[in-house]
Amino acid sequence: MCRDTKLLFIVSALFTLAMGISGVFVNVFFWKQTSDFSIIVIYNLTHYLTTPITFIIGGMIAKKKNGVWSLRIGLMLYAVFYGLIAFLGDRAALQIYFLGILFGMATGFYWLAYNTLSFDLTNTKNRDTFNGLNGSIGGIVSAVTPITSAYIISRFGGLRGYRIVFGITLALFIALFLLSLILKCKTYGSRLDFKRCFSENTEEWSIIRKATAIWGFRDVIIWFIITILIIQITNSELTLGTITLASSLISSAAFWLVQKIIKPQKRRLSILIGSLGAFIAVLGIVLNVSINTLIFYVVVDGFFLPFFMIQLSSATFNVIDRSQEEDMRIEYMVNKDIVLNFGRIVSSIILLLLISVFKDPSILRAYLLFIGVVPLVSAYFLRRLTRILEGK
Repeated sequence: MCRDTKLLFIVSALFTLAMGISGVFVNVFFWKQTSDFSIIVIYNLTHYLTTPITFIIGGMIAKKKNGVWSLRIGLMLYAVFYGLIAFLGDRAALQIYFLGILFGMATGFYWLAYNTLSFDLTNTKNRDTFNGLNGSIGGIVSAVTPITSAYIISRFGGLRGYRIVFGITLALFIALFLLSLILKCKTYGSRLDFKRCFSENTEEWSIIRKATAIWGFRDVIIWFIITILIIQITNSELTLGTITLASSLISSAAFWLVQKIIKPQKRRLSILIGSLGAFIAVLGIVLNVSINTLIFYVVVDGFFLPFFMIQLSSATFNVIDRSQEEDMRIEYMVNKDIVLNFGRIVSSIILLLLISVFKDPSILRAYLLFIGVVPLVSAYFLRRLTRILEGK
């Protein structure tokens, strides 16, 4: 493993640590202030709207300067976000739109650079291993952090506990920024090709776009719904942290298992196993929302989802490899993020409309069934990439 690959693993692990400490609890923080699920959806929707725009700006910076510049800007914006939310405290919900935009900008700059660096430092032969190990490391790191944060919040109580947690995250992002100063990156050309950012490009990439856009309907949307449901039922950050700990450990083991046992000829089977498992995980909550069905979801989804996600991530990079357009990798990353966030945006708008019209919390169960089917639809498209998946 080369020096820059090792650095990327360290950056990824520290980023997961920083996000694990506070990421789960930002939505909970807003919920505790407002008890309004619509506020949570609006915050996330604002974030999803901002991210693809920032991806484009980050791409322009990467073309003019260097990809690491986008990474550094993203890390600093994350630091500003968590510093600001700690400072605002119980006034944070009043700035929900601004905070959503700020978080979306941080996300766009960081992930544009990280995805591109991941592509540069891997190839078709080691990509599954890289994604599997990265996911496993991320799972271990994120297993420890939520329970630690939950203990701090419970120990110090309310606002003070949240401020300590957000302050720790701020310090980690400052450290990440300093680490990024020694990370090197290839040059990507001089100008961003906007046509490539929005077009389907190749037939295989068109399939990736469809699979990614449909996946966006579920993606992180389902997790913030589950998080709020756990808090609603238990009113305990410590319980949420414990459940997240179990989920992360299971997910980490699954990521390790997939990269060990799933070879090219079994990738289509892996996609089927992962998408079916993710759908089954949701069924219990649809029938009845209880702590038992929520735990069932977390355990089953944590185990099966890596079977799907590793293949989606690897297939995306492999299609770019086959196109022999490495100088266009920034454009491909922007293109992918646009369709991913399109799915997230549409899903968030539907959820917001359902909450506004029906004004009944049980509507969440019906919506969970709808987005629970999404991995199966995304898998239908992804499995059509037979030659890509089998490494031919």
